Amino acid sequence: MSKVISAAQAASLIKDRMVVSVSSSSGLGCPDAVLAAIGERFDAEGHPKAITTLHPIAAGDMYGIKGIDHLAKPGLLKR
Repeated sequence: MSKVISAAQAASLIKDRMVVSVSSSSGLGCPDAVLAAIGERFDAEGHPKAITTLHPIAAGDMYGIKGIDHLAKPGLLKR
């Protein structure tokens, strides 16, 4: 059985009020597809909401990668 899942499947695993850690070095290694899928799921379903993100280094905003900006929606982020 494959252990690889799609970005949408990964986004579906995130529940309301969870803490999500994002590992990246600006645009390098940024999980942009997963972050986009989380934002798209929030737009479509209103979930996940009030999540907390931890990202010790900027995730995105370099090389044309939106990164954490995909989550900049009222109600999606708590902190």
